[in-house]
Amino acid sequence: MEPTILKETTYFHDPSLQLKVMKRDPEIAYRLHGHEFHELVIIQSGRGITFTPQGDHTLGEGSVFYVPPGAQHGYRDLDHLVLYNIIWSDSVVKKQTFDLEQLPGFTSIFGSKEVALMHLVPAQLTELLPIIQLLEKESDDLSYGSGSRILAYAYLLEVLVSLSRIFDQTPSKQNRTARQLWDVIAYMDGHLDRPLSTEELTTIAAMSSSTLNRTFKQATGLSPIEFHIHKRIARACTLIQERGLSMAGVGEACGFSDPNYFSRQFRKVMGMSPKQYQRIFTSRFT
Repeated sequence: MEPTILKETTYFHDPSLQLKVMKRDPEIAYRLHGHEFHELVIIQSGRGITFTPQGDHTLGEGSVFYVPPGAQHGYRDLDHLVLYNIIWSDSVVKKQTFDLEQLPGFTSIFGSKEVALMHLVPAQLTELLPIIQLLEKESDDLSYGSGSRILAYAYLLEVLVSLSRIFDQTPSKQNRTARQLWDVIAYMDGHLDRPLSTEELTTIAAMSSSTLNRTFKQATGLSPIEFHIHKRIARACTLIQERGLSMAGVGEACGFSDPNYFSRQFRKVMGMSPKQYQRIFTSRFT
């Protein structure tokens, strides 16, 4: 049976910007398929497998993979896998990109003829997600004369450059260690509504406290507790965008009973207050 080929005409309706961002929450199992376009996938949370004719690849929070035109992959064994798909046509990347193609990481990832994978640590994923969300916002703006097309293109280039630099700077051993901690990370994903104790996490990991802390530091640059706070802040960002709760309600839903502590932690992770973040992502609707 021939694999399905996803067509550009299905996704790109504006010839002036053949670029789109789609959030899958959650992603569903999907048969082997290929694309006429470029696809970049960033896993926000959950677990699963993407399979290719060359083999299977386990996915978890921070997994990133690129699927060039003509390559094939599918999804199976998914457990609440939440991801962003960034897709673009050849016409987009053939615009003026200055020295982008001279970056070794760019050549390694986006010059591949097969599915290429890498893994982000939590701090890197936290920094990248707001850029992707801004890219999603601008690429969805259909109004002319708003500057959205050039901003969307700029955000795409920022994502590609950031990933290329990260690929060059991240040792492969760090990626392997991070994958070993996915059981702990999955437990954290199921408990974003309250703080977790070190004792809980060491039980899940079957490690001593010192080993768990050392391994987490090596893999993520953060302690397990700091990592969980980052995840709770990421959840808070999603709730703020959904606009269904007050700031106090968002904090409580993510296990921050003290609004001042919530604001301090949010600013520490995101570089802005919850209110500032809210204004960025609700300004287009007000």
